Amino acid sequence: MLKNVQMYVNNTKRNALDLSMKVRQELISSGYKIIEDGVQIPDLVIGFGGDGTLLKWLSSRDYDTTAKYIGVNCGTLGFMQDFKVTDAKEFVSNIPNYVEQKLNFVYLELVTEEKISKHYALNEFDILSSEDKTFKTNVKVADEFLENFAGTGLIFCSPTGSTAHNISSIGSVMFPGVEAMQMTPSEAIVNRRLRCLPKSICVPKGISVTLTSINNDKIKIIADGKKIYDGEYIKIRIRYSNSYMIKLTDRKHSFVQTVKEKLI
Repeated sequence: MLKNVQMYVNNTKRNALDLSMKVRQELISSGYKIIEDGVQIPDLVIGFGGDGTLLKWLSSRDYDTTAKYIGVNCGTLGFMQDFKVTDAKEFVSNIPNYVEQKLNFVYLELVTEEKISKHYALNEFDILSSEDKTFKTNVKVADEFLENFAGTGLIFCSPTGSTAHNISSIGSVMFPGVEAMQMTPSEAIVNRRLRCLPKSICVPKGISVTLTSINNDKIKIIADGKKIYDGEYIKIRIRYSNSYMIKLTDRKHSFVQTVKEKLI
């Protein structure tokens, strides 16, 4: 039973603040308990804002949460913020009827001379040179050599993130629920001397992609738009993760319709 509710609001958006107050009143009237961040573990988090609101909330939890999430779109595209709320009472009364959607993360393990660190992203990891030059790395898929990549960078996205940064770098759109990670090159170099895979490749669950440093160059790793590392590396391993979050959505929402409305 979803009774303890946390409101997570983008305070820079006036419409998000106003709508969250209306929904809060309806929640209290309907018997839900509004809890403050850090005081109690919520059953449900309702986010008000754009897609960045969900990513910011997940980051604040280190991608470790048991709470279910409902996204109310107060931004622009809102691929992950499903709901456009015009009637707060109707929205709250339908909460028990919303369906669960599992969103798996992408997992990254970074090996440096100092330590091994582990990271998660809901949308994507973007890996590129930190020195404004060509990013070069040895790429293996399932421990089998694929290429020595050279280009601006590599994007590793989940199905959820396929409509984010990935799509602006010739990546493909993936349906929610596909158990695979997509590796997409950003401005791969293709000439007579050096040939890199110029298209994205989908890597199924259970198979990792390994990047190994070639020239000990410094790199940047950006997870869901936030820089998490800047420096030298030995090896990076990325895969589709078994870890996930649960988002509540409406049966009426169609992914095809969303793609048509947001991207075409």
